[in-house]
Amino acid sequence: MKKKLTAEEWWDGILEYERTHTIAFASPRALMEARLIAEMDKARRHHRRARGNGVAHRRKAVAS
Repeated sequence: MKKKLTAEEWWDGILEYERTHTIAFASPRALMEARLIAEMDKARRHHRRARGNGVAHRRKAVAS
């Protein structure tokens, strides 16, 4: 059987949950802004990873 929590233990549990699960307590507007910022960052990033990782650019072989 579970022990009944005191008011202080219950409150501490709520505060701890809120601290560890901040996204659950964010306003809808804040969530929308976070999604918008993430999409803008994705659009700004280059998708050519091979060159960025120091890999040499491959050129097409020219028939001679």
